[in-house]
Amino acid sequence: MGGVFLGIGLRAADLVAHLLPRGAAYALADLIGWSWYRLASSRRTLVAANLARVCAATGRPVSGPAFRRLVRRAFVEHARYYLELLRIPHASIQQVGAMVNVEEWDHWKAFLGQGAVVATLHLGNPEPYGSLIAASGLHAVVPVEEIQPRALYEFLFARRASGRGVTMVPLSKARRALMEELRKGGIAGVVADRNLTGRGHPTLLFGAPSSLPTGPASLSLMSGRPLVAAACWRVAPERFNARAWLIEVERTGDRRADAAALTEAMARRMEAAIGVSPEQWFAAFQPIWDEEGSEGG
Repeated sequence: MGGVFLGIGLRAADLVAHLLPRGAAYALADLIGWSWYRLASSRRTLVAANLARVCAATGRPVSGPAFRRLVRRAFVEHARYYLELLRIPHASIQQVGAMVNVEEWDHWKAFLGQGAVVATLHLGNPEPYGSLIAASGLHAVVPVEEIQPRALYEFLFARRASGRGVTMVPLSKARRALMEELRKGGIAGVVADRNLTGRGHPTLLFGAPSSLPTGPASLSLMSGRPLVAAACWRVAPERFNARAWLIEVERTGDRRADAAALTEAMARRMEAAIGVSPEQWFAAFQPIWDEEGSEGG
């Protein structure tokens, strides 16, 4: 019964997000984000702890009014992300692609057209980047985390899968599909700033012990395709700026060592991207650093 009510609520939210004018929709999302910040004390504590670590490493205040505004803004930006998950699938890939400005896109379009592993972050909104890829005539396979409850997973999967030109696959079944896409000269798109399996590469992230998945590096090494890090920041309602970086290290021939080195290089690029707008890093709503336990949700 709970799943039925959840499904009805999700469809209602989808309808409201679609029908409201853009300005009104974002104003509603901002109000929801602000209310979430006020009411969710335990999540607010987690986000504040995560962002304090980022701020300390990037020279920003870690307490006081400016820091509290940053944490509050993180809840608003995260609410905007969910709004965009509902609104963007109703637009054509051409309309969505026009929302994204990518530095040196002509270069990257040609480069990605030869096949690549593209590692993105839970930052801003990576979804429009996928639509830009599709609008440019490229194809990507992207794994999706199988979250609970199932009704929410299926709802989000359907919206993300509607991004034409991007094939979504459940995370547990993704490896073969990603490798097949790379062998065909396509793109394997993976979100790489959270280690969901617990078997990642230990690293320092903003100066503290954490771990990152080695999957992107391993896919690159096994397929012979390059590893690219990408980030997409929100700069205005339904407007995004994006960048990409080629991740390269000297190869030793030891696949495990090379995967670790690529993952380390990727971590440094991720830190730089997050440092641009820490409030848009919605991975901060989950545990990141090893000593912070396993609170989720």
